Amino acid sequence: MNEFLSMKMLISPIATFLLAAVSSVANAHQASDTTIAITGHTVGRTPFISKIHLSVSDLSVLESVSFEVVPKPGSVTRSISALYRKQYLADRGYVSALAGKITVPAFGLYQGYNNQVNLVCFFADGSSKPLTTLVSTAPFDDACNFDAPVVHQARTTTTALSYDFILAASACSEYSPVILDTDGAVRWVGIAGVREYYTAFFNNGVYLANGTKLLRMELDGTVRVVADYASAGVVGFHHNIDIGKRGLILDVNSDKYIASVHLEVDAITGKILKKWNLAKIISAAMVAGGDNPSEFVREANGHYGFQAYGDWTHDNAVTYRPSDNSIIISSRENFVICIDYDTSAIKWILGDTAKRWYQFPSLRKFALVAPPGTTAPVGQHSVSITKDNNLLLFDNGQRSAHQYPTGPNRSYSAPRKYALNLAANVATEVWNFTNNQSIRSRFRSSVYEDAASNYLVTYARAENPNRGLRAEILGLTPSGEKVFDYSYPTSTDYNEAYRALPIHLEQLRFGPRAAVSASNNAAAEIHRDWSR
Repeated sequence: MNEFLSMKMLISPIATFLLAAVSSVANAHQASDTTIAITGHTVGRTPFISKIHLSVSDLSVLESVSFEVVPKPGSVTRSISALYRKQYLADRGYVSALAGKITVPAFGLYQGYNNQVNLVCFFADGSSKPLTTLVSTAPFDDACNFDAPVVHQARTTTTALSYDFILAASACSEYSPVILDTDGAVRWVGIAGVREYYTAFFNNGVYLANGTKLLRMELDGTVRVVADYASAGVVGFHHNIDIGKRGLILDVNSDKYIASVHLEVDAITGKILKKWNLAKIISAAMVAGGDNPSEFVREANGHYGFQAYGDWTHDNAVTYRPSDNSIIISSRENFVICIDYDTSAIKWILGDTAKRWYQFPSLRKFALVAPPGTTAPVGQHSVSITKDNNLLLFDNGQRSAHQYPTGPNRSYSAPRKYALNLAANVATEVWNFTNNQSIRSRFRSSVYEDAASNYLVTYARAENPNRGLRAEILGLTPSGEKVFDYSYPTSTDYNEAYRALPIHLEQLRFGPRAAVSASNNAAAEIHRDWSR
């Protein structure tokens, strides 16, 4: 083990918290004057969660408590750890001031294992007191087989990878989604009892769509309904929950529009902040350019379902680009399209020119040129903006299903990154990961960047004659090193891993909660015109 790695494992998040307080504890005494004892553990909603009970002789001087789940021997992943302000725990019902008791919810435990959990209590005078306990957990029966991956590349000992935890959007069981570490171990599962893959990790919580409702799952195993959008004409969600400018961007369906409407909502109240209807945006541009939108844009007319006539665009991802205040939408059937955040005016389109959209002059005028050596995306997913302000996406290489001509149908899929020179109207491919053109994943799938050029790649339905049909998740460092590569049996429904996102569960901070409306439902404030 190299010297850097040894230091990384020795300096835990708990040690970091302690070192930060050293300068202020010279005359501190509250830690030594306060008696604290661990009185027991309560099993959480799943084996990955435990509630650790403390008895404190004087709760008035306690300010916060942190926990750290120590990684298994030999692991180079960072510890799952969090710091709770006392008021946050009180707001959640974890503090009994009269009884002198406080409960610390620890999450990210290994299943079927005797976990070492380190705690530190921090006091008002800057002093602190460490405690350690062992938490034994039961095995978890994982219907999705995430606990038994096929290991094509075990996690290497490199510490160059910027992330250690993965949110896998999965709909193969009621424990959706799932959080893995880069060793391949399951560290948390959803507890809403919902089989859906429309999910995101935001503000230390996991969001999940269920019917017409948006749910938030806390890492301690509690669930609340953020909002129900049925009264706004929403009949269901699809594809992604993405991070927007001011909140979360939801992909929704109505009886009239399939996979073409996106709502940005407040993550706390669920109130709709912004809405975009690509059917209306494209139709307006085509009319202004002298084309007939009915030849390209179609309404669902009450025929709900992705195979229906109205699935003309099949939007599957949205991302916000701060540099020019725009949102970028992935239309699987057609192109990647950029529109102004405020006005919804089209800024540019990137897509294969052999597809139907390019036949219309009103749309063709927005096309970015792909210079020689650049492959335009086809049937793409998971658009995002990288640290260097480039466009990143997973290019499935799959032709259109409902627009004709359909465009090309490539034999492999690949993540690609494009530099956008909007002054010259050019999109240049500056990075790709073809994986030796060995895998084809026709639908779904994803690529996301964590720190600069640290990538997480997911093939939702990897087709490879030598490995069979599977979902596959792998990680790449900036140097192109493959750090891990795991696969899982899947079906034709692609339910195992629709997409996967790099997330951080180290040194989380939990402060007092913001005020939430009593109903947790902002439907009364929702404008309804988008669904008509």
